[in-house]
Amino acid sequence: MGEPRHDRGGELGAVAQAAQAGHVVPTSEQEPVTWRYTTQAPPADWAKPYFDASAWKEGPGGFGTHGTPGAVVRTEWSTPEIWLRREFVLPDGNWTDLQFRIHHDEDTEVYVDGVLATQLSGFVTEYEGVRIKTKAREILKPGKHTLAVHCKQTGGGQYIDVGLVDLRASK
Repeated sequence: MGEPRHDRGGELGAVAQAAQAGHVVPTSEQEPVTWRYTTQAPPADWAKPYFDASAWKEGPGGFGTHGTPGAVVRTEWSTPEIWLRREFVLPDGNWTDLQFRIHHDEDTEVYVDGVLATQLSGFVTEYEGVRIKTKAREILKPGKHTLAVHCKQTGGGQYIDVGLVDLRASK
């Protein structure tokens, strides 16, 4: 298994804050969210909004193996890599601190509309808030978007699930 992330500052927000945050685009923690996925390396443009993933399998998140700490496995994933895609609509809102809510085991890249939004190494044992890179955050305007995720497994348990939260939600 890779190295756990211990850095709770910088890229990662506090778990307690994320749990109290305004869920903008849900993870599959509470209710399953459908993704398109493949375990075969896709073409280079797989994260772009125009990419046609209709031939990919479809299943509910989270993806992983049972027994992975903190995981809510709804679709079994036990191969070395997985690529995920889903479309979402970012609603109108007074979003002040949009972040990913993510549980990853292990190395992960998350894209918004084909732009790298975050890259994480190692693993975590629970869902955490992760800051979105500036270029990707600027794309996140109300409307339709594509969330694309690549996760690599190197040993031990494995899991991936991603959503969006606003850590300082105004209601």
